[in-house]
Amino acid sequence: MKITVFGASGGIGAHVVDLAAQRGHQVRAVYRASPQIPPAHQAEILVSADIFDPGFAARAIRGADVVVTALGPDFAKRHNARTEMISPPDLHQRLARTLIAAMKDSGAPARLISVSTGSMGPGDAAMGAGPRLLFRFFRTVVTPNLGRVGRDLQAMEDDLAASDLDWYALRPIKLTDGPLTGHIQASARFAMKTISRADVAWYILSLAEDLHPSQHRTPVITTAGTRTSPARQQADDLATQRTPSTG
Repeated sequence: MKITVFGASGGIGAHVVDLAAQRGHQVRAVYRASPQIPPAHQAEILVSADIFDPGFAARAIRGADVVVTALGPDFAKRHNARTEMISPPDLHQRLARTLIAAMKDSGAPARLISVSTGSMGPGDAAMGAGPRLLFRFFRTVVTPNLGRVGRDLQAMEDDLAASDLDWYALRPIKLTDGPLTGHIQASARFAMKTISRADVAWYILSLAEDLHPSQHRTPVITTAGTRTSPARQQADDLATQRTPSTG
């Protein structure tokens, strides 16, 4: 399988590149600046300061079976949203629009897998009243940058939903730098749990390799007690849909 990864220098993207190469896939890793530490395993490296350029995007996805976008916003201090946000406020939506246009122009079917959020806005409908109020307060009063990122990710999801592509937007609640476990729960329901960036990457690769994945496009992903494949998760989702919620 040929996989193009945007955001290859990030915490999730770097794991996707390494895991995909370990599994024998042909990997094209996209960076906005030359990586200080190259991928640990063999991968084609593409570098462009302007990843929104249509010509560059077309070249980056040419021949790909799966396109992964694992970009995260840049802050003055890494992973610290309370510091100045130095990336464009529409980073995710702009890249989604660029890739949607490039994928449609190519005429070749490819799956587009993006990393969204379950805590900064797009996943609010899956929450109960308590968590929804808590997260809204946190991202509007405590850390407004998170609200800006959430609005950008919601706009990205809206564009993906209108694209008619084979797309997925994964919604982790809270990311950590913990180890790879492969123990992942993907559901339409909100759960106040964390998930490691390595496990998000593992799920992305499992979803990329699944010939018949769940049609739930925006799963909330968290840690779970047992290793879960997207195919098994589809069966679990169907069972959940048939079971009345107890609140």
